[in-house]
Amino acid sequence: MVLRTLMIAAVLAIAAPAFSTAAMADAKRAELACTLCDGLAALMTGEPEQAFVFRSFEPANGGSKLHPALDNTGFTYDNALAMMALYGCGRAKEAKRVADALVLALETDRHYHDGRLRNAYRSGPVIPGKDGMLLPGYWSTASNSWIEDGYQVGSATGSIAWGALGLLAAYSETGQTAYLDGARKIMDFIHRSTADPKNPGYFGGFFGHEPTPDRMTWKSTEHNLDIYAADHWLATIDEAGDWEHDGESARDFLDAMWNKAEGRFYIGSVPDSNAPNVNMSGLDAELWPLIAVEDFKAKAPQVLEWTEANHGVPGGFDFNNDRDGIWLEGTAQAALVYEVVGEPQKAEPLFQTISTQISPEKLIYATVDEQLTTGLQVGPNSEPGDFKYYRLPHVGATGWAVLAALGINPFSADSFAAKNEEKPCPQK
Repeated sequence: MVLRTLMIAAVLAIAAPAFSTAAMADAKRAELACTLCDGLAALMTGEPEQAFVFRSFEPANGGSKLHPALDNTGFTYDNALAMMALYGCGRAKEAKRVADALVLALETDRHYHDGRLRNAYRSGPVIPGKDGMLLPGYWSTASNSWIEDGYQVGSATGSIAWGALGLLAAYSETGQTAYLDGARKIMDFIHRSTADPKNPGYFGGFFGHEPTPDRMTWKSTEHNLDIYAADHWLATIDEAGDWEHDGESARDFLDAMWNKAEGRFYIGSVPDSNAPNVNMSGLDAELWPLIAVEDFKAKAPQVLEWTEANHGVPGGFDFNNDRDGIWLEGTAQAALVYEVVGEPQKAEPLFQTISTQISPEKLIYATVDEQLTTGLQVGPNSEPGDFKYYRLPHVGATGWAVLAALGINPFSADSFAAKNEEKPCPQK
């Protein structure tokens, strides 16, 4: 008996440091998530229950003003992430304000009534004008005219699919059918308006102003992944729909973008084709499939090895494979993926980087360096590679950091189904 007792004590003594270290890491991550959710909540103005759109970027350290094109711009994708993060923290009242804004956006567009969202909306408390939900823009003294950005008023397929994912999270948290109905409308629009009639997959969406925006005929791995995830989620809660069938085309496209020889996903296809775009890569196209498609989780060892070699930089990950700096949004995505696929030891250094990149507003910066290239274009007629990230406090990066810190998979209904679970930082 004495010997057995001594053996148990020895085992516990060995296990205790590991358990203590893991518990400390969890506590630090919860503290990080709560700090960032406090930062998001502090940005919200207007009445306590008024619909609200987050401005995607804040001026750096209270310094110079944002470019006019970003000064009153809240991207749909960023707001969906912020909403999910707030729900994850237990800030349900604040999250609901964003969900309500997305529903209003669907119902009060100044021109469209077909279930589409725009890529961005006027930030701040929502006060629909006589023409409905306000869009971002600015007055140009040079041209003596009101300017609206063609991308912001357009509808990128992946961006609006994220609106559906956000509303599905809101429905899972609240049970309010308006959110489920909104998600259905968005996905119906995507299936109806962006499906490739000749090949598997969905096109990139629409760029430019109503009534005849330009159709983008390239296809994105990330966009099709978003569609598949939203359809799969809908299928679990709406048996009357044909969501699994609708999602099959997106899944077939994802399979077509898999490069088995290299162990990675192509970023997407060239226009009017399913031929892969081999000239660039994107971090999200590598990481998101591993946590959004159950069958793809087995590909994690190959994909992560390729991604580390081609996107990894000291302390984090770059958006593309030029490896010219740390993209903090993607670094948070990588931290979450490592946790989900069972490699938490690789996530810890990424959380250390993220924890050093908190702005005075308690938001995560978009980049560590002053700017970061992506290799992508803002629009079809802009300069190649003109889409860049800058060192500005970013709601999207903050949302991903919260989700990663809390271990929340934004593509999974299970992450938001446990409504009665104790949340780490509830409403104050």
